Amino acid sequence: MKMKLMLIDNQLVVRQGLKALLAKEPDMEVVAEAADTAESLDLIKKHRPDVVVAETATARSGGTDTVRMIQTAGVDCQILILTGQSSKSLVREALQAGARGYVLKTASYSEVLTAIRSVQQQSYYLSPEISAEIIHTFVKKKQKNMQAEPYDQLSKRERQVFKLIAEGKTTDEIADMLTISPKTVAKHRMNIMEKLQLKNTATLVRYAARIGILDI
Repeated sequence: MKMKLMLIDNQLVVRQGLKALLAKEPDMEVVAEAADTAESLDLIKKHRPDVVVAETATARSGGTDTVRMIQTAGVDCQILILTGQSSKSLVREALQAGARGYVLKTASYSEVLTAIRSVQQQSYYLSPEISAEIIHTFVKKKQKNMQAEPYDQLSKRERQVFKLIAEGKTTDEIADMLTISPKTVAKHRMNIMEKLQLKNTATLVRYAARIGILDI
């Protein structure tokens, strides 16, 4: 039985090119494709692919939302991120959200095939250009059932505010970017500092860098 694949990418030429190449593989079949994650949900439910190959730009907030939206379809499929974004914070967030692989678009076709087959077997796969330390740390933590990072206690909105604070954005800038009030931003900031037991913005930035949320 052929492995069923779904492609999600906002660039038609990328989807068409990859689909044409995959059509030559005897053990694979592209059963559906979509331009964005929201559009893909009904197709995922209908075709129930084994592996979804998705670009992080297909959801508003990047890789994390891409993975979580796919998971809302309620289909037991593996998720491979195929993107041009190599930020270690994006890789970490995508893996934590449930992606099995993260491959850069600079990869060779043979590497993409290897990645697809790896994640289909429920193994993790990262492009060699991405630090192996990221996946090693993540998988080791998961396997040993280590105590959760305090960051994991943050809500989705608190993580967004946390990242923007770490990047040096002001309260008003964050409020404008997230379409919330400055008062709400301040409340989120207070909750973040309390949950992470941080004293000030400087300690928040150092913490963000340590866990890979901030690339410095």
